[in-house]
Amino acid sequence: MHGSGRGRIWPMLALVALTGAGPAWAALAPAESDEFNGQAAPDFVVETVTGQTVSQKGYQGHPVLLNFFASWCPPCRAEIAELLQLQEQYGPAGLSLIGAAADSALIPETSKKQEHDDVVALVTRLHISYPIAIAHAELLQPYQFKGIPTIVFITRTGKIAKVFYGYHSAAQIEPVIRQLFSEPQAP
Repeated sequence: MHGSGRGRIWPMLALVALTGAGPAWAALAPAESDEFNGQAAPDFVVETVTGQTVSQKGYQGHPVLLNFFASWCPPCRAEIAELLQLQEQYGPAGLSLIGAAADSALIPETSKKQEHDDVVALVTRLHISYPIAIAHAELLQPYQFKGIPTIVFITRTGKIAKVFYGYHSAAQIEPVIRQLFSEPQAP
């Protein structure tokens, strides 16, 4: 772990585990929300860690899972492994995944270089094949970012179908993916 804030992460996460309380950047407890269902997914344009530009509108016609995570978050890494399995299964049918690393949003003293290096290392270590961007305020604020991990399920027509907060297994995520595929495509 590098960076001035990182040395404090593990003791604080242990404190969170022991007390059930913690800083705002601790992993969220598993929950589902229908609060935003049917609302248009806010558009975004982001540059991935590989230099590719992706936008929400560029995925019109495809169901999308937008996954907010942090490279240092164990539940996030576990959930990414689940997402990779689902991508392998549903990607050929048109499922699109986009990762959004929120490292510096959660630990502001993280330098841009450190965040980029940490995220690239995670992408390499986990063999993540879908686009991964650094989540800046322009992406976090419109999606009313609350913490990590978070998955925003977006329909083929660009509407929010559901939001998952906290770690969810492939078995919990898959029914929502099937629901996304069961909805009619845009005309």
